[in-house]
Amino acid sequence: PDAASELNIQGRVFVFFLIDKYGKVTKIKSRGPDRLLETEAERIISLLPKMEPGKQRNKPVGVPYSIPINFKLQHQ
Repeated sequence: PDAASELNIQGRVFVFFLIDKYGKVTKIKSRGPDRLLETEAERIISLLPKMEPGKQRNKPVGVPYSIPINFKLQHQ
């Protein structure tokens, strides 16, 4: 995000979320070095398209995920 680059903030944000039994991304949470980066990571994950849900015994079930997102400043 622009505000993070102005404040020289970078780092790794861990995003936790659930693909529910309908294939939608839900329960998005994040942990990182700064709230600006956490908010941006949550926004990015919320833009994911609808997915095919996991199945257990041929029934759709929710599947939890954890993804690290690295924010690194690039000077031009």
